[in-house]
Amino acid sequence: MEQYIIEKPSVELSFKEGKYFGLIHSKHIVAYTQKGADNIVKNVRSTYSKLLQQLAVDKNHNSLLVGKVQSGKTSNLELLTAIAFDNDYNLLIIYGGYDTELLRQCTERFGNTFDSASGDDIIESDTPIVFTTNIVTKESNPITCLTSDFAQDLLEEKRPIIITCLKNSRVLKKVNRLLRTLVENVPNINPFIIDDEGDQASLNTAKNKEKDGTPTYNAIKSMKSILGNPLYLSVTATPQANVFQEDISALIPASVHLIQPGNGYDGASIYHLSENEIIQSLGDEPSNVTISNSLRDAIYYFLVASAIKQITAEKKKDKLSDMIIHVDRKVSEHGVLYSCVNDELKNIKAAFENKEDDIDGYNFYINKLRKSYNTFASTCILEKYPFSDTLLAELATCVRKTGVILQNGVGKETKETERTKWHKIYIGGDLLQRGLTFPNLIVSYFTRFAKSGGNMDTTLQRARWFGYRSKYLDLCKIFTTTEIAKEFTVLAEVEDDLWEQFDDVEKGYLEIKDIIIQAENTKQLPTAKNKAKFKKITFKNRWIKQKFIVINDDEISANNARIQELINSISSWTLTTAGSTNGTHTAKYAVFTAEQLIALIQSIDTAFDREPFYKRPLVELVGSSDIPVILMWSDENNKMRYRSIYNDGAQDRIKALHQGANTTDVERQTYLGDQKVIVDPEKVNIQIHYVSPGLSKTMRLGKDQYMFAIYIPKNKIYFVKDDDRY
Repeated sequence: MEQYIIEKPSVELSFKEGKYFGLIHSKHIVAYTQKGADNIVKNVRSTYSKLLQQLAVDKNHNSLLVGKVQSGKTSNLELLTAIAFDNDYNLLIIYGGYDTELLRQCTERFGNTFDSASGDDIIESDTPIVFTTNIVTKESNPITCLTSDFAQDLLEEKRPIIITCLKNSRVLKKVNRLLRTLVENVPNINPFIIDDEGDQASLNTAKNKEKDGTPTYNAIKSMKSILGNPLYLSVTATPQANVFQEDISALIPASVHLIQPGNGYDGASIYHLSENEIIQSLGDEPSNVTISNSLRDAIYYFLVASAIKQITAEKKKDKLSDMIIHVDRKVSEHGVLYSCVNDELKNIKAAFENKEDDIDGYNFYINKLRKSYNTFASTCILEKYPFSDTLLAELATCVRKTGVILQNGVGKETKETERTKWHKIYIGGDLLQRGLTFPNLIVSYFTRFAKSGGNMDTTLQRARWFGYRSKYLDLCKIFTTTEIAKEFTVLAEVEDDLWEQFDDVEKGYLEIKDIIIQAENTKQLPTAKNKAKFKKITFKNRWIKQKFIVINDDEISANNARIQELINSISSWTLTTAGSTNGTHTAKYAVFTAEQLIALIQSIDTAFDREPFYKRPLVELVGSSDIPVILMWSDENNKMRYRSIYNDGAQDRIKALHQGANTTDVERQTYLGDQKVIVDPEKVNIQIHYVSPGLSKTMRLGKDQYMFAIYIPKNKIYFVKDDDRY
């Protein structure tokens, strides 16, 4: 297949890797192992080289760095900053979040990483200096200390300056006044900007964007002007708003670079596109502030899972665990829920402490804990760690070391629990989403969802359960509604598709303005309408996958017979290695005539009568072309595929027909996933899967049937940038 390549000037530019590179890389080796640190080096070298090329040939110095939620983007930014410092950049301004907690997290992270000095140690040190706008930590200094003379002294000593600031207009204007003074009085300033979570607060949300700008956007725009069009890096895991900005935006990116997750990252594809026992459906249970039975069950499970984490821990820090409860945005409601959860925990603690005097109360909670554990724990965990005396002994310690934290402004006093408890239950709304990391999260109770559908970027940022949790992934559990679980499956598919498109942009096969976002199977918009300009169109798609199984046994039998007859009518099937990286056969295929396929589509009951198919448009789409039909099994001994269904009463919707790569470790991948099994990407391709559906592998429905996935190179609904080109 001929591939369209976007011609860009080729510029070969070299760069140094000096003492700052060595400092950060050595720390990354300790933190992430040699392999993990080397992966970061590979990412950053590639990104920095491409940024140099952009700066050399393009007047637009804005670049979009796209990672995945909770995937370790900051470690890449640390090393990227180190290389920049080694190559004569000497002033970094980093927007460290929209609240003081996120700013503190950012300031401490960069201060620790670069061994920043503060107070009396500044003079004796030879390290970069971190200044911050709203808080002072032992790793930082107040921005009021940064006079022109002081800045000149530091830069003459080859000591770079880092300024971390809140992302709001008032604070940014304060920084701009300082920067204007520095630029006027200090020679040889070479600045760059990192806008962390660059899709939030930074973009212009004014109604008339040609005439007006929101205060924060205007402040960022002014900063770029003061600094003379510096390198501006917008970093996010949810870039929908960034790519759909209007062309007049001062922040529109000229390039996109992927920040590849490290080995062992557990993200959307692991939680929501893979077969696992992590998602626990709550049906359509409404969000409310009173403690429901399902929330009690989730807390009970958290306590037992935390006890198991204590048993399996190799180091003391591995014993820690977190739970988040995210059910309502309103701060006023959080206090009510906090009281309910805290009272429940007090009752459990009292039962364990007064076991001898109140054996009935103790047995009551033991039975509750055992029931929750047996109901929700994965099969492998139940086999390894039965509810025995050993587990009970550990559970007593766990209960004593658990505390509840109100994660918002009025819950300041409860934050002391973070320093005194091993196991923490966080309650909150917006402050339990974007930017905040829970490194030991095992249980999420998540029922908050926009009634009107919401926005893809905001929803995905709420998935605090993503991260590096492979050591205890079998303990993790997400308690959520069926509807929310379905939406996250859609978002996982959208993310995978968008990631592929960004990869094509980096390679020069696609332009940023041509990015498209899937619009089918969800009520969600890509982003808030005031952030960007986009619209729905009929455009290009990759796969449409059957989502509903056939329930009627007679229809299943008839359909299976028709499909098997068609399969048998082809005398020769060809093996293919599509989707394999090592030449292993992944499937077999044959080219069918349009007449054969149309006859099959028209004869099949139910499967092609429901979304996302429908017979008539599907027949029209097939047209008169010959089409490859792919059997998703390479031999008769590997024909059956188990697939789970949603346990929401109807029991007719499959969770994910397509399965992903055989491992998240890119270097070890031998199978790239079902979506890569395409014989001819220029044509419609049809995959046939033979599926055994069930609530679990041991609770199958006995309704084994053929199901379909169709690759369509055109005629599907997408969101695209609205610039009147379509």
